[in-house]
Amino acid sequence: MSIVAALVVGGAWWFRAARPEPVADGRGHPSGSATSAPAGEERPDAGGPRSAGPLPPIPGAKVEAIAAGWAQRWGKPAKASAKGYDTTATLPGTAYRTRFGVTRSRDGDRSEVATLFCITSDPRLAKGRRLIRAVVDSCLAPALRGEEKAAVSTWLTAQDYSHDLFATRVLPRFVVDLVSSKGIFQVNLVSKGRTVGPGAVPTTDTEPAG
Repeated sequence: MSIVAALVVGGAWWFRAARPEPVADGRGHPSGSATSAPAGEERPDAGGPRSAGPLPPIPGAKVEAIAAGWAQRWGKPAKASAKGYDTTATLPGTAYRTRFGVTRSRDGDRSEVATLFCITSDPRLAKGRRLIRAVVDSCLAPALRGEEKAAVSTWLTAQDYSHDLFATRVLPRFVVDLVSSKGIFQVNLVSKGRTVGPGAVPTTDTEPAG
């Protein structure tokens, strides 16, 4: 679980700002190894990039509504934390332990989501349709609406998990971050945040490799 703890320290924007840009191969996947993928709210870090401000909310994503959806799917309430919710439990339909949670946007009344993360960790982790379906249905679904579920599922299924990778998919309401390495499968939904400067993400509906 020390690997999982390392993955969730920090903010999703910081990951984009701090990681080296991988070189995409011919299939649109980055070459080289995956980089650790923080998945909390933004934080200043000594010696590292600093946030220009809090991440804005993901439009229409309410923290309490997502927590209620998780309670229904997982059969137990999510655990509240200072930043939102952060829980570890066995992923329904699998034997894998998964850490899942949301962090609140500090904009407005703090009722909306800045990031959502789902981190599954197991040395015997089999990455395929069964795992993807379980993560999407049990972890991501409360934050998704309309055709987003199908879009995320299709994109995750299309990835090549034979090598370590970091990939992103930009949807109208948020960015999907995927990190896959040996024994780790992590999906984050992250608000689009800033459009210029450190930590910026694209605002068009493209599918960059890194």
